[in-house]
Amino acid sequence: MSTLVAPTLEDLRHASAAAWLWDGARGRIVWANAAGIAYFGGTSLFDLVDRPFDYAEPGVERVMALAHSLSRGQTESGLLHFPSSGHTVPLECQCSIHALGDGRAGVLVVASRTSTEITEIPATKMAEAFDLLPVAAAFVSQDGTLHGHNAAATMLFTTGQRASIRSLYEDPAVAEELLARLEAAATISEIRSLRTKIGPREFRLTLRRLGDPPDQALYAMLLMDDVTERRALEKSLHEGTPDRDLGMPAANAAEAFRQLGKVLTESVAAPQAAPSPAPRPAAAKPAKPRRVPPVLPQVVMNAVNTIKDPVIITKSNELVYANPKAQKFFGHDSFEGLMNDDAVWNVFAPLQNPLAPTTLSTGENRPLQFTAQMSTVAWQGGPARQFTLREVPQVQVSPVVQATPVVQAAPMVQATPAPVAPVEPQPQEVAAPVPEAPALVAPVPVAQVAESEPPPPAPPPPPEKPAIIQLVEEKKAVADDELRAILDTATDGIITLDKSGKIHTFSAGAEAIFGYRIAEVADKPFIDLLAPDSRKTLRDYLSALQGPGLASVFNDGREVDAIVKQGGTVPLFLTIGALQSTSSRSAFCAVVRDITQWKRTEAELREAKEVAEATSRQKSEFLARISHELRTPLNAIMGFSEVMRLERFGEMPNEKYKGYVNDIHSSGGLLLSLINDLLDLSKVEAGQLELNFTAVNLSETADNAIKMLQEAATGARVVLRKAMPTDLPNVVADQRSMRQIMLNIISNAIKFTDPGGQVIISAVMSPAGELKFRVKDTGIGMNETQLRDALEPFKRIVTSGREVQGTGLGLPLTKALAEANRTSFAITSEPRKGTLIELTFPTTRVLAE
Repeated sequence: MSTLVAPTLEDLRHASAAAWLWDGARGRIVWANAAGIAYFGGTSLFDLVDRPFDYAEPGVERVMALAHSLSRGQTESGLLHFPSSGHTVPLECQCSIHALGDGRAGVLVVASRTSTEITEIPATKMAEAFDLLPVAAAFVSQDGTLHGHNAAATMLFTTGQRASIRSLYEDPAVAEELLARLEAAATISEIRSLRTKIGPREFRLTLRRLGDPPDQALYAMLLMDDVTERRALEKSLHEGTPDRDLGMPAANAAEAFRQLGKVLTESVAAPQAAPSPAPRPAAAKPAKPRRVPPVLPQVVMNAVNTIKDPVIITKSNELVYANPKAQKFFGHDSFEGLMNDDAVWNVFAPLQNPLAPTTLSTGENRPLQFTAQMSTVAWQGGPARQFTLREVPQVQVSPVVQATPVVQAAPMVQATPAPVAPVEPQPQEVAAPVPEAPALVAPVPVAQVAESEPPPPAPPPPPEKPAIIQLVEEKKAVADDELRAILDTATDGIITLDKSGKIHTFSAGAEAIFGYRIAEVADKPFIDLLAPDSRKTLRDYLSALQGPGLASVFNDGREVDAIVKQGGTVPLFLTIGALQSTSSRSAFCAVVRDITQWKRTEAELREAKEVAEATSRQKSEFLARISHELRTPLNAIMGFSEVMRLERFGEMPNEKYKGYVNDIHSSGGLLLSLINDLLDLSKVEAGQLELNFTAVNLSETADNAIKMLQEAATGARVVLRKAMPTDLPNVVADQRSMRQIMLNIISNAIKFTDPGGQVIISAVMSPAGELKFRVKDTGIGMNETQLRDALEPFKRIVTSGREVQGTGLGLPLTKALAEANRTSFAITSEPRKGTLIELTFPTTRVLAE
């Protein structure tokens, strides 16, 4: 161990040897130079900041130990091995203590060797990672040909569609326009409806150009994210206008649609035998009151009617709605008729679980065998049960089964379980040799079979699962393993919770963030991992997801602080979603992301903004003070030059002296005007301009400005015209500011108007009660670029063939003074057609007569 002085991060930034700054308490990298980033296969520092490490990895374990054993100023040499980087050779490194941004001690690791051993990620690994992308993706060459589709793209699109980007669009011209836009911009994105193997779907197509200059073969990457369900949800939230569809006030319609919410994901639990409903009475009973359907908003019924399958919705042991397909399914023409069908009512009104295969007589007195899958949907007053019906195809029974008295004795009344068991051995009977068939039905009459009471037959052996079912189960097991592996590779922590908020599963990303293994936190409340100030946030979050409404749709996440095993707290961004699988003990899925780096960046940006604002204030205050100090000597120069120019104390015999005095006086006047404008502008920006708001007569103020500028207008051969109504009301403004505004606007109009032109000063009252003051000239005008420059301080507009003196502060100062008087300033101009400046006084600044 030595006490050499450790290098600074700036010294190591461009070094050829790899260097990293580790947070030893958390086992994470917080800084690295280019060689250090490449060592772990990253492209930027954010790739390493987000990367979790296993505390048991030799190099990480050694760094965390050095964070506690090293003292400041000490340096230790050793071999550090990071197998997760893909390198098999340990690195010779120099380790020392370096302060982190929050004051804690970090470990600065500098590799003694150069980065010659750093290898790139193998192409096979890159191809595997590309194939695991959850969205469809492909590479695009410069001519639009698609290469290297991943698994998602292969499953969605046909071979013809995968040939070129033009084959994805029905109109090839659209694809050509897309490629042209990609050449102009590095990244483009749009939403398109594309044909797929499973039908039309809406995709967000993102094209990102690769490399600069780009490779001709791998010109860009195309990502195709399926947004069909999200777009359908957005459309459903915006459609259904109250005046056309609902027939009810907008507030009631919005409340009804809010209660409908989002139809939750269907899930099928293990089928349970439905309770046998009471048999239908044979004798007629006295007439009873008919059931009346509840009144539902049209938007609610439209949402259910669009479901492709027959659907019945029940709540509080009553049928509340059935779509037209369900009405037709049971042989009825209306929902009211279906409600008053006692057979259907007695089956579904009390039903609490999915329905196994069941037979029911329909309104046409024909037997109907069906199943019902149950899911929970949001409804007015609380959740309701939605039953999706599917008809079971009738199986042709062999003659032997039809001859048994058990089948013939079963009356077709209300819901009874279907005789599924005798159907299973049927293929064996059909496959039996033909000579044995008569022996099965001929020997004994039916009556003798009923009286002989034979011993009960042995239960048939359990049928073997069909090969297709076994294949599906094997595929499902492989998919579960792959899904678990994908979740463990995510840097975000993924946690599943039960209804009480206890932890069920804990991904590798969550273990890296919190520092706990799954065995340490399983079946423990998730709220215990959060800081006390964040626990109420979690409770409110879970309550909102469990209650009625659309909280799960508008899920924007929460910021919380977590207590980690290593000690201290870590800021996290938490997103929780509700799970609707009745066969799983998990009720919620939580995704957490470490936002320490983002919080630090936010604090730095906020500090930089405050420094910039303080600097701007200091600049404005400096300009205000220096302008004030300059005016005092300028007044003396102006006064004495005026005395000399008028020869108050005697004649000046030399004519050159007279010319010099005139130049001094005119230059001093120009400089004084500039300083006055600069002082006023700096005061406005610094918020120190003192305004005396009084009732100002704009007509009189305009007359004074015209009198002062009439001589200049006559010399430039420009006509000044005024068109103001006599009953124009006064406005609330500062008299001096309004006089300066009018002088600046009218003098600019005179300067930039050709001889023979005119300047029109007018005012008008708008229907909304606003007063608009306008100055319109027929001068040379400006284009958009010149107009933008004219509003910038110290920028002078130069037009070919015309050079007009000015300070570059006239329009910026006029705009600033107008806004300081609570007046909007607008300017429009067009070359060779003149300029219009309009001041709009709001109704609150216009005085009543």
